[in-house]
Amino acid sequence: MNISTLSNHPSRHARQGSAVIAIMVMVVIMAMLVASNTRTVNWLRGEVRLVDKHETARLAASATNQVSHPLPNPATAP
Repeated sequence: MNISTLSNHPSRHARQGSAVIAIMVMVVIMAMLVASNTRTVNWLRGEVRLVDKHETARLAASATNQVSHPLPNPATAP
């Protein structure tokens, strides 16, 4: 009688072992997500730097093409 009740229910040690395995699996999944997000953020940081560099060069080029003194207005010319 006592043997049949032990075989029907897992021991407390077995339940604790499966809980530890489940927690470890969740920790590994979370670590993988953190690593993936870190890599993505670093890639995006590089892309933003590249866009910033191109925009800075574009704006610097457009600033050098400006006229330093305005042309005379033909309506006010004598």
